[in-house]
Amino acid sequence: MKKVLLCIVLAVSGMIHAQQTFEVDWDQSTTEADASFTIETGDTVIWTWANPFPHNVVPAPGELDAPEDFGSETLTGTGQTYQYTFTDPAVIDYLCTVHPTNMLGTLTIIETLSIQEKFESNITFFPNPASDNLRIRSLFNFETYQIYDINGKQVADGIGGGTYTDLNISYLQAGVYFVKIVADDLQATIRLLKK
Repeated sequence: MKKVLLCIVLAVSGMIHAQQTFEVDWDQSTTEADASFTIETGDTVIWTWANPFPHNVVPAPGELDAPEDFGSETLTGTGQTYQYTFTDPAVIDYLCTVHPTNMLGTLTIIETLSIQEKFESNITFFPNPASDNLRIRSLFNFETYQIYDINGKQVADGIGGGTYTDLNISYLQAGVYFVKIVADDLQATIRLLKK
């Protein structure tokens, strides 16, 4: 009986704190918000070149938390990749030295995060407050979203577009809304201000 209980506890623990691999499209259209994440030790990030121009992934100048072996060579060509598995907690500012003003981000690596915590901490809306258009970004591929007004009435819903979804919200009246994002068994609700 003790062995069965131990196996169940280990299996549940593995599901709650599973190491994961995340992908980042890496080109000049990548914003700082698109390239900034909170992940767990043991997680891997893969940067994929999304255009034919030269890029790299390196610690920002003066960055002291980055592991010594973190950073890629400058590579040219769509589909080139660089991946790194983070083993220690840190906050790492990084960039592309070829395009340092618009290809940059921050990685926050925490010792232990549940999958739900990773999901919640890696959803961003831009802009917020928003007037006509809204981009939802998630480190996880999300399937659906629902928008609720301040009274809890659903006013919109839709299908997610992977890790990025652009919405036209011009039809919503000014006010406070709540956007529920769903990915498999994960869900998070974020407050949205509509101008």
